[in-house]
Amino acid sequence: MSGDKASHALVMGDLKAKLSGIAERIDRSCPVVYLDYPVHDNVGDLLIHQGADAFLDAHGYRVLGRFSFQDLCRVEGPGAPSVSLKPSVGDLDRLAADRSATLVLHGGGNLGDIWPTFQRFRELVIERYPDNRIVILPQSIHFGSAEARRRSAAIFAGHPKLFTYVRDVESLDFVTRDCSGEGAIMPDMAHQLWGTFDTASTGSGTLVQRRRDKESRTGAAEDGFDWVDILGPLDPYMLRALRKWQTIDNPLRHVVPNHVLWRPYRDRIVRKAVERFAAHDTIDTDRLHGMILGALLGKHVRYGDGTYGKLHRYAQSWLARSDRIESALTPLAAE
Repeated sequence: MSGDKASHALVMGDLKAKLSGIAERIDRSCPVVYLDYPVHDNVGDLLIHQGADAFLDAHGYRVLGRFSFQDLCRVEGPGAPSVSLKPSVGDLDRLAADRSATLVLHGGGNLGDIWPTFQRFRELVIERYPDNRIVILPQSIHFGSAEARRRSAAIFAGHPKLFTYVRDVESLDFVTRDCSGEGAIMPDMAHQLWGTFDTASTGSGTLVQRRRDKESRTGAAEDGFDWVDILGPLDPYMLRALRKWQTIDNPLRHVVPNHVLWRPYRDRIVRKAVERFAAHDTIDTDRLHGMILGALLGKHVRYGDGTYGKLHRYAQSWLARSDRIESALTPLAAE
């Protein structure tokens, strides 16, 4: 170890312990409803969801219900689609009628205008339930449009019981300055999974991961791995079927909740990602949860960045002390 670097295990243990502070804002004596769990194959969101489930279990919360975007919303129109609540929102209304219930919104990196449908769902929930405490789990926030930022800030500011956790200092600025709201900085919920995965397997060689979506800084990389590469030939069909099942509001969801059907798929995809990462010694990634999964597995990690700098922001906030995490960014790119 050199300079101000610390043992990776010590850093990761501290991050998991820090998440316990969330229990100070989500009263364990009151029930919770978990909203916006991901129904897609992005491993990052699936790790966040697993971490949130593990957190709720570890702290003994009574979870009244779990709802995805597809459970409660419909998307209409081309181009910039509109998002509206479906009649199935009545299921959430009945649970939220218990004013002691806390509505807990999924964390991640989609708060802002890069992923507008999920942001609009979040805003609809905040507008619809002013009498319930709402807690947003750790998010990275980014708005490209000043108008969209002002509109969202006004909605957030209008809720008297909203608390927003964020993953970096820049995101907290939106909460406290733009929204005049309550918030705090916390690491990503996936850190709750520290100690879950085997860190003894060293693997060999370097896995290069490059994202291929609209957050890519360099465009599609032909020779880089991305999450989609772990999917088997049947996985896309299974995903579409599970999403369609939630979209059509089949009444059987009251017999077997949709989240119960979703979890086995989620866990299988995460296992595939873990197996791919475990086979290597070093992870070279421009995905935030490529960096975090590598860290959870005790790998050496070199990180680049996406379009709005959330990897560098996150690493500087939480992982810079680790003796296994290093930046591959030039000084200019890190600014």
